[in-house]
Amino acid sequence: MDQDSLRITTFNELLDQYILEKPLSEASKASYRRILNCFTQDTGITRITDVSFSKLLRWRMDVLTRSSDITWNTYLRHMRALWRFAIHRGYGGTSIDHFAELNWGRNRVTRKKTVTTDQLRTIMSVLSGPECSLEPCWFWKLVVKFLYFTGVRRRQLVSITWGDVDLDQGTIHLSAEGEKTGRSRDIPIHQALFEDLTEYRDLMKGRFPAFFKPEAQLFNVTLFYERYRGRQLTEDQVSGFFRRLSDAAGFKVSAHMLRHTMATEIAKTGQIKSLQQILGHANIHTTMSFYVHPDIKQLRKTLDRLGGI
Repeated sequence: MDQDSLRITTFNELLDQYILEKPLSEASKASYRRILNCFTQDTGITRITDVSFSKLLRWRMDVLTRSSDITWNTYLRHMRALWRFAIHRGYGGTSIDHFAELNWGRNRVTRKKTVTTDQLRTIMSVLSGPECSLEPCWFWKLVVKFLYFTGVRRRQLVSITWGDVDLDQGTIHLSAEGEKTGRSRDIPIHQALFEDLTEYRDLMKGRFPAFFKPEAQLFNVTLFYERYRGRQLTEDQVSGFFRRLSDAAGFKVSAHMLRHTMATEIAKTGQIKSLQQILGHANIHTTMSFYVHPDIKQLRKTLDRLGGI
């Protein structure tokens, strides 16, 4: 056993080492710390050697008593990753995967994570119509198309600069800053998005040359509508737009729902490995478990492949 294995005995020390070794975003780091704080406060467990399956069962019951199954699943997913890291490194002398024995919670209320094709058309109609009040409508229409055809998250959207967009090569660079995994990558520009981005580039070069620089934010709404304050588009502004869009469209829609919708449509082609790369998942299990949502028509087609008996 090496010196690090002997040195790391508490969960806080374990998390510090996990963050040091893993390419996590700042948001992911904060999420791990928040969940670990909840775990230690709920259980009183601070040392790795104090963990037992009976204590974890009581913790599970406490969480599910006050929170949803979705919250419990989030807690368990983070703690499982942390515990498996401890086993792999031999920290705290642990070798038993107690957390693997805990059951996932059932989702009492399954939240719809995708929008239908008809709903996508409704969104485009709302943003294209003469009565659109979600100013600047043309700008937000482009943002919606960009989110759908790239599958990027809100955090990624606001971190993309003009220097990240290569229209000649037809690629978009997603920097580590906006990536949940903390790793940079490139994705292709969909043909349906290429012309819009070209027109947008020409508009920026003509009207706002001072803001058409490699380091300048790609989608800076503050340039086009005075209602938005600040110097750059923010995640909160994106969320606010989608709340207003949901009211105008008559159904719930969000940036993440567009990501899930795109993933579900691509999954129907069977190209799961390519989908994993597009979404930027380190593990294909994440792609399959959380981003692939078969609908009833797809399930019916699958069952119809069975021969008669």
